[in-house]
Amino acid sequence: MYKKREKIEVCRSFSNSFFPEKQGQVTIFIILGLILIFVVALIFLTKQEVVKIKPEELIPSEKGKIENFVRACIKSVGEEALFQLGLQGGYIEMPSEISNDASRHVRLSPFLVVPYWAYGEVKDMPSREEIKQRLDAYMEEHLRGCLFDLNAFKETYNLIEKTEITANTEILDNKVIFYVHWGLEVRDKNGEKISEVINHQGESPIQLGKVYETAKAVVERELLTLKLEDITQDLIALEHPNVPLTGLEMSCKRKTWDVSTVKKTLKDMLRVNIKKLRVKGTEFVEFPEELPYYQNHYVWNMGEGFAQQDISVVFNFENTYPFTFQVTPLTGTKMASNQQGGTDLISFLCLQTWKFTYDVMYPVVVRVKDEKTGYNFNMAFTVHLVRNIPNRKVAIEARNPTSLNFPTDEEYCRDVRIPMTVVTNSQVVSDEAGVNDITPLEDVEISFSCLKYSCEMGQTDFDFEESGYQADLTVNYPYCVGGIVRGVKEGYKETWQRVVTEHDKMVELNLVPLHTLPLKALKVVKHDLEDLQEENLQTEELDENEVALVRLKRFVNGTLNHEIQQVISAKLSLETVDRLKVEFLAEADYQYEVEINVFDEENLIGGYKANWTIPWDTLQEAEEITFHTLTLKNPPQEDLFQLLLNLGPESGKVPLPEIK
Repeated sequence: MYKKREKIEVCRSFSNSFFPEKQGQVTIFIILGLILIFVVALIFLTKQEVVKIKPEELIPSEKGKIENFVRACIKSVGEEALFQLGLQGGYIEMPSEISNDASRHVRLSPFLVVPYWAYGEVKDMPSREEIKQRLDAYMEEHLRGCLFDLNAFKETYNLIEKTEITANTEILDNKVIFYVHWGLEVRDKNGEKISEVINHQGESPIQLGKVYETAKAVVERELLTLKLEDITQDLIALEHPNVPLTGLEMSCKRKTWDVSTVKKTLKDMLRVNIKKLRVKGTEFVEFPEELPYYQNHYVWNMGEGFAQQDISVVFNFENTYPFTFQVTPLTGTKMASNQQGGTDLISFLCLQTWKFTYDVMYPVVVRVKDEKTGYNFNMAFTVHLVRNIPNRKVAIEARNPTSLNFPTDEEYCRDVRIPMTVVTNSQVVSDEAGVNDITPLEDVEISFSCLKYSCEMGQTDFDFEESGYQADLTVNYPYCVGGIVRGVKEGYKETWQRVVTEHDKMVELNLVPLHTLPLKALKVVKHDLEDLQEENLQTEELDENEVALVRLKRFVNGTLNHEIQQVISAKLSLETVDRLKVEFLAEADYQYEVEINVFDEENLIGGYKANWTIPWDTLQEAEEITFHTLTLKNPPQEDLFQLLLNLGPESGKVPLPEIK
């Protein structure tokens, strides 16, 4: 009130000072006119605002309540269908021809299978129209139950259906709209008609259109470029120590790999690396600059113009997924190198070479994610590598019931019906030492192989009360007319016997104990033949460019019983020297034929040849073994040839190998 009076007085003062008294009356009328205009404008604006507010917005009408109920059910049923659709690669109900055919899906759990959108050269992805029809069918089947099950609805209204439910789903890039035609007459509990509703609509923010097109693009690009096959091929070509491909090694000891270890290692490599694959044009965290290999090989280009914002793609392979694996050449359960050289004429040079071909087939599960809503869409396809080459022409086909069905290792090994006993002993036999000793040996791993099948049978056990003075294993074996029973224990030579499985048959395996020394414990020294003097023996270490090939052989009745072959050279890496071991026969004195050849690069310059009996008492305490050799520096060809012809007698001029 105070402020208003102050303003009027100011106006009067202003008016009296500058205008005559008559004009002051005009000023009053102007002010009143302005006030009137303001009031009229206020009334007009108020009427406009009142017109904009619908009565049902203040108090919802009965018809509005019904429409809200229906709309809520449409959204609920629609997103339920979308969720199931995403889990199962575009299928809400998995067709039996897919769920019952293991060649057309990968099973993630007892209750969930993901269909292959591509297997071999076959493309089997649902179309966008088929997905729409499945959403329509699900809506038409489940919308009625959703609405009628609402307690709040049932307590207040009675519904009379005037038409069947007809759904028409629209799949857009950034959302899904569910249009439903369903004539409903709504009555209260007294039977009085309240309203009638016919057309309804609901929507979901899930970007199904983008998700589907991304999944489709991935499959089509895989069929075109064989990207996953290329990754598999690259991983095998990395030459992991447990996944050999091609190679050579200067050694007289054959290299072997266990096929089960190779298979497991390759599966682990695939499991880790396939997860790193990204799709260019989608959302992903870029690889660091220090990983250029992943930047160049693990960012998959979908083609020019491909871009899907707010969409990510994850590729997955797990060790539990189906995995078809074959490798050749293969002997039983072992992959082995081929030896070149090592004959009588070139016994000083052995070369191990290997080349393997792999057949690999496995599924990859692809998860396309809508990053805005968190919606996931799964699908899968198979990957095919045949003889190391990407090749999708070899498809995984369903077997007819009448077709031949060869059992897997697990199935063959479960079909055990023939009881047999395997007895294992430690055997030490040395004519030189006059020893022939056989004692029970327990904890020997027993395996059984028949053709391409291999079964782990268990360990032998020493139980005097049960079996007397022996270590044995009595279990049932599969039937085989030409099986192999194999015994393995650390610190002993592996041994085996060929058997025909028969009821209550006893198989005896005698394992020979070994004494192992590291390769670095072996040393080779040289003595120049021209300067050799018995009273003043001069020795030299091997030069950096010189290599010594050491071979020790033990024969029993003309048959090779044990062999040691090693390369000694300064060129060997420390990792190789630490890894390689030398295995001598143990627990008795044994005689070996020792043959050593020394050469520098391409030229043979000397060697050693003699029989040597190794005392066990000395060997078991050994820290170093020194081998003495005879050499010639820059000899004429005829002198070198003469030395090799008389290497045995000439070797008597240098000491026998020395154990320290």
